[in-house]
Amino acid sequence: MKKNLGMFFGLPCCGAVAVLMGLCAFTPVSRADVAVNNEGYSSGGGLNGANELAQEFTMSGTGGSLSSLTLDLLITGGSGTAAVSVFNVNGSGVPTTLLAIVGTINVASSGDNAVSLISYPLLTGSASYAIVLQPSAAATAWEYTATAGSGGSGSLGGAYFYSGAWYQFGGNYLQMSLSTTPVPEVPMTGLVMGFGALAIALGRKLRLAVSNIA
Repeated sequence: MKKNLGMFFGLPCCGAVAVLMGLCAFTPVSRADVAVNNEGYSSGGGLNGANELAQEFTMSGTGGSLSSLTLDLLITGGSGTAAVSVFNVNGSGVPTTLLAIVGTINVASSGDNAVSLISYPLLTGSASYAIVLQPSAAATAWEYTATAGSGGSGSLGGAYFYSGAWYQFGGNYLQMSLSTTPVPEVPMTGLVMGFGALAIALGRKLRLAVSNIA
Protein backbone atom coordinates (compact mmCIF):
# COMPACT_ATOMS: atom_id res chain seq x y z
CA MET A 1 0.00 0.00 0.00
CA LYS A 2 2.78 2.41 0.93
CA LYS A 3 4.51 1.60 -2.33
CA ASN A 4 1.35 2.36 -4.26
CA LEU A 5 1.07 5.77 -2.61
CA GLY A 6 4.48 6.60 -4.00
CA MET A 7 3.30 5.82 -7.52
CA PHE A 8 1.16 7.94 -9.82
CA PHE A 9 -0.14 6.34 -13.02
CA GLY A 10 2.74 3.87 -12.95
CA LEU A 11 5.40 6.49 -12.27
CA PRO A 12 7.41 7.06 -9.08
CA CYS A 13 6.49 10.15 -7.09
CA CYS A 14 9.26 12.33 -8.53
CA GLY A 15 8.24 11.23 -12.02
CA ALA A 16 4.66 12.18 -11.33
CA VAL A 17 5.82 15.65 -10.31
CA ALA A 18 7.69 15.96 -13.59
CA VAL A 19 4.59 14.91 -15.53
CA LEU A 20 2.46 17.49 -13.71
CA MET A 21 5.07 20.15 -14.49
CA GLY A 22 4.88 19.14 -18.13
CA LEU A 23 1.10 19.37 -18.18
CA CYS A 24 1.20 22.78 -16.54
CA ALA A 25 3.63 23.96 -19.18
CA PHE A 26 1.00 23.16 -21.82
CA THR A 27 -1.68 25.22 -20.06
CA PRO A 28 -2.10 28.61 -21.78
CA VAL A 29 -3.16 31.79 -19.99
CA SER A 30 -6.15 33.61 -21.55
CA ARG A 31 -7.24 37.15 -20.83
CA ALA A 32 -9.90 39.46 -22.17
CA ASP A 33 -8.66 42.05 -24.65
CA VAL A 34 -10.58 45.32 -25.13
CA ALA A 35 -10.76 45.79 -28.89
CA VAL A 36 -12.70 49.07 -28.83
CA ASN A 37 -14.29 51.17 -26.08
CA ASN A 38 -15.28 54.75 -26.91
CA GLU A 39 -18.15 54.97 -24.43
CA GLY A 40 -16.28 57.43 -22.23
CA TYR A 41 -16.01 60.15 -24.88
CA SER A 42 -18.41 63.11 -25.06
CA SER A 43 -21.60 62.26 -26.93
CA GLY A 44 -22.78 64.37 -29.83
CA GLY A 45 -26.31 62.96 -29.74
CA GLY A 46 -28.04 59.83 -30.98
CA LEU A 47 -28.42 58.38 -34.48
CA ASN A 48 -32.02 57.25 -34.98
CA GLY A 49 -32.50 53.50 -34.95
CA ALA A 50 -35.62 53.24 -37.13
CA ASN A 51 -33.45 51.27 -39.54
CA GLU A 52 -30.30 49.21 -39.02
CA LEU A 53 -27.31 51.04 -37.62
CA ALA A 54 -23.72 49.84 -37.96
CA GLN A 55 -20.30 50.68 -36.56
CA GLU A 56 -17.23 49.38 -38.35
CA PHE A 57 -14.14 48.39 -36.38
CA THR A 58 -10.81 46.74 -37.08
CA MET A 59 -9.16 44.21 -34.81
CA SER A 60 -5.56 44.61 -33.72
CA GLY A 61 -3.03 42.03 -34.92
CA THR A 62 -4.42 39.64 -32.30
CA GLY A 63 -7.73 37.92 -32.99
CA GLY A 64 -10.10 36.34 -30.52
CA SER A 65 -13.62 35.22 -29.75
CA LEU A 66 -16.18 37.86 -28.86
CA SER A 67 -16.60 37.85 -25.08
CA SER A 68 -18.56 41.03 -24.25
CA LEU A 69 -20.36 43.80 -26.09
CA THR A 70 -22.04 46.96 -24.78
CA LEU A 71 -23.83 49.68 -26.78
CA ASP A 72 -24.46 53.23 -25.58
CA LEU A 73 -28.13 53.85 -26.42
CA LEU A 74 -30.50 56.79 -26.13
CA ILE A 75 -34.09 55.67 -25.49
CA THR A 76 -36.73 58.34 -26.14
CA GLY A 77 -39.83 56.19 -25.68
CA GLY A 78 -41.15 52.67 -25.27
CA SER A 79 -39.15 49.51 -24.69
CA GLY A 80 -38.31 46.38 -26.59
CA THR A 81 -35.66 43.91 -27.60
CA ALA A 82 -33.35 44.31 -30.57
CA ALA A 83 -31.03 41.84 -32.26
CA VAL A 84 -27.31 42.62 -32.52
CA SER A 85 -25.11 41.05 -35.19
CA VAL A 86 -21.58 41.04 -36.54
CA PHE A 87 -21.26 41.66 -40.28
CA ASN A 88 -18.36 41.30 -42.64
CA VAL A 89 -17.46 44.53 -44.46
CA ASN A 90 -16.05 45.37 -47.88
CA GLY A 91 -12.85 47.28 -48.56
CA SER A 92 -14.63 50.57 -47.92
CA GLY A 93 -15.94 49.44 -44.53
CA VAL A 94 -19.57 49.03 -45.66
CA PRO A 95 -21.41 46.04 -44.08
CA THR A 96 -21.93 43.19 -46.54
CA THR A 97 -22.70 39.69 -45.29
CA LEU A 98 -23.84 38.42 -41.90
CA LEU A 99 -21.10 36.72 -39.89
CA ALA A 100 -23.20 35.90 -36.82
CA ILE A 101 -26.18 37.01 -34.78
CA VAL A 102 -24.41 37.55 -31.48
CA GLY A 103 -27.30 38.29 -29.15
CA THR A 104 -30.09 40.58 -28.08
CA ILE A 105 -30.27 43.82 -26.21
CA ASN A 106 -33.06 45.01 -23.94
CA VAL A 107 -33.53 48.65 -24.92
CA ALA A 108 -35.46 49.73 -21.83
CA SER A 109 -33.29 52.59 -20.65
CA SER A 110 -30.67 55.04 -21.91
CA GLY A 111 -26.99 54.49 -21.27
CA ASP A 112 -24.64 51.54 -21.61
CA ASN A 113 -26.71 48.49 -22.52
CA ALA A 114 -24.99 45.10 -22.42
CA VAL A 115 -25.79 42.62 -25.16
CA SER A 116 -26.96 39.20 -23.94
CA LEU A 117 -24.63 37.05 -26.01
CA ILE A 118 -25.88 33.86 -27.65
CA SER A 119 -22.80 33.27 -29.85
CA TYR A 120 -19.11 34.09 -29.62
CA PRO A 121 -17.77 34.41 -33.19
CA LEU A 122 -14.04 34.33 -33.82
CA LEU A 123 -12.79 37.72 -35.01
CA THR A 124 -9.58 37.47 -37.01
CA GLY A 125 -6.61 39.67 -36.16
CA SER A 126 -6.25 42.79 -38.36
CA ALA A 127 -9.64 42.07 -40.03
CA SER A 128 -12.52 44.56 -40.14
CA TYR A 129 -16.14 43.95 -39.14
CA ALA A 130 -19.27 45.90 -38.25
CA ILE A 131 -21.57 45.67 -35.26
CA VAL A 132 -25.14 46.02 -36.54
CA LEU A 133 -28.10 47.01 -34.36
CA GLN A 134 -31.48 45.96 -35.72
CA PRO A 135 -34.52 48.20 -35.14
CA SER A 136 -36.80 47.50 -32.18
CA ALA A 137 -40.21 48.51 -30.87
CA ALA A 138 -38.62 51.20 -28.71
CA ALA A 139 -37.76 54.67 -29.94
CA THR A 140 -34.04 53.94 -29.96
CA ALA A 141 -31.01 55.93 -30.98
CA TRP A 142 -27.38 54.83 -30.84
CA GLU A 143 -25.24 57.54 -29.28
CA TYR A 144 -22.28 58.82 -31.24
CA THR A 145 -19.13 60.83 -30.66
CA ALA A 146 -16.91 62.89 -32.93
CA THR A 147 -13.82 61.58 -31.10
CA ALA A 148 -11.95 59.06 -33.24
CA GLY A 149 -10.11 57.21 -30.45
CA SER A 150 -11.09 53.58 -29.95
CA GLY A 151 -9.95 53.23 -26.35
CA GLY A 152 -8.73 49.70 -27.10
CA SER A 153 -6.21 47.69 -29.07
CA GLY A 154 -8.24 47.95 -32.28
CA SER A 155 -9.54 50.95 -34.24
CA LEU A 156 -12.91 52.36 -35.27
CA GLY A 157 -14.05 52.97 -38.82
CA GLY A 158 -17.19 54.53 -40.22
CA ALA A 159 -20.67 54.69 -38.72
CA TYR A 160 -23.54 53.72 -41.05
CA PHE A 161 -27.32 53.75 -41.23
CA TYR A 162 -29.48 51.71 -43.60
CA SER A 163 -32.16 53.20 -45.83
CA GLY A 164 -32.44 50.93 -48.85
CA ALA A 165 -28.63 50.93 -48.88
CA TRP A 166 -25.89 51.68 -46.37
CA TYR A 167 -24.99 55.35 -45.94
CA GLN A 168 -22.10 56.64 -43.87
CA PHE A 169 -22.81 58.95 -40.95
CA GLY A 170 -19.71 60.95 -41.76
CA GLY A 171 -17.26 62.17 -39.14
CA ASN A 172 -18.89 60.32 -36.23
CA TYR A 173 -18.42 57.05 -34.37
CA LEU A 174 -21.18 55.08 -32.66
CA GLN A 175 -20.32 54.42 -29.04
CA MET A 176 -19.71 50.87 -27.88
CA SER A 177 -17.38 48.62 -25.93
CA LEU A 178 -16.26 45.29 -27.41
CA SER A 179 -13.90 42.74 -25.87
CA THR A 180 -12.53 39.45 -27.11
CA THR A 181 -10.79 36.48 -25.55
CA PRO A 182 -7.67 35.49 -27.53
CA VAL A 183 -7.60 31.95 -28.85
CA PRO A 184 -5.25 30.04 -26.49
CA GLU A 185 -1.84 29.26 -27.92
CA VAL A 186 0.85 27.12 -26.31
CA PRO A 187 4.12 29.07 -26.25
CA MET A 188 7.18 27.34 -27.71
CA THR A 189 8.86 27.50 -24.28
CA GLY A 190 5.86 25.61 -22.88
CA LEU A 191 6.21 22.93 -25.51
CA VAL A 192 9.91 22.49 -24.76
CA MET A 193 9.34 22.39 -20.99
CA GLY A 194 6.44 19.99 -21.37
CA PHE A 195 8.25 17.50 -23.57
CA GLY A 196 11.39 17.79 -21.44
CA ALA A 197 9.54 17.02 -18.21
CA LEU A 198 7.73 14.08 -19.79
CA ALA A 199 10.99 12.73 -21.20
CA ILE A 200 12.64 12.91 -17.75
CA ALA A 201 9.75 11.07 -16.14
CA LEU A 202 9.57 8.35 -18.77
CA GLY A 203 13.36 7.95 -18.85
CA ARG A 204 13.50 7.44 -15.09
CA LYS A 205 10.69 4.89 -15.27
CA LEU A 206 12.53 2.99 -18.00
CA ARG A 207 15.79 2.92 -16.03
CA LEU A 208 13.99 1.57 -12.96
CA ALA A 209 12.36 -1.14 -15.05
CA VAL A 210 15.71 -2.20 -16.53
CA SER A 211 17.43 -2.26 -13.12
CA ASN A 212 14.62 -4.42 -11.65
CA ILE A 213 15.04 -6.95 -14.50
CA ALA A 214 18.79 -7.06 -13.97
